[in-house]
Amino acid sequence: MTSVDHVAAGTRRRVSLRTYVDYRLGRNEPWWRQSYNVLMRPLTARSFAGFWRSWNPVWGYYLYYWCYKPARRVLPRLAAVMVTFTASGLAHNLLATLLSHRLNPFVTVWFMLYGAVTVASEALHMDLSHLPAPARVLVNLAYLVGCYALVSPLLPQSHR
Repeated sequence: MTSVDHVAAGTRRRVSLRTYVDYRLGRNEPWWRQSYNVLMRPLTARSFAGFWRSWNPVWGYYLYYWCYKPARRVLPRLAAVMVTFTASGLAHNLLATLLSHRLNPFVTVWFMLYGAVTVASEALHMDLSHLPAPARVLVNLAYLVGCYALVSPLLPQSHR
């Protein structure tokens, strides 16, 4: 069950963005605790999929309803996850292209690699829950940096 499904459990209606964000960040928590939750919940996640479910709750909410759920109607779950990562990469790539005035596939390929590693880790039932939180932070950071390092040759020379 995804985190959006978890919030909406027991209802047939779509959960509101506000309700979902409150759930992800901590309803009625002070701003500093919500800021902490934005960074530490993903970094201490027990899996790469858990990292992405808790990273950027607003973007995740829209990706879930606009991309993952429609893809899931016609594709197996792991394929729908790859489609969602690819769509997110394309959206991020569009923004990068608009800001840099250069077309480069870097961001899309980077997100596709994130998706592939996430799907592979789920297929292999990779579970970091046995590790203490600081070790999970290091593993999740290594995952992020490792994916970047693998795709960085696609960056234009001026950005390296």
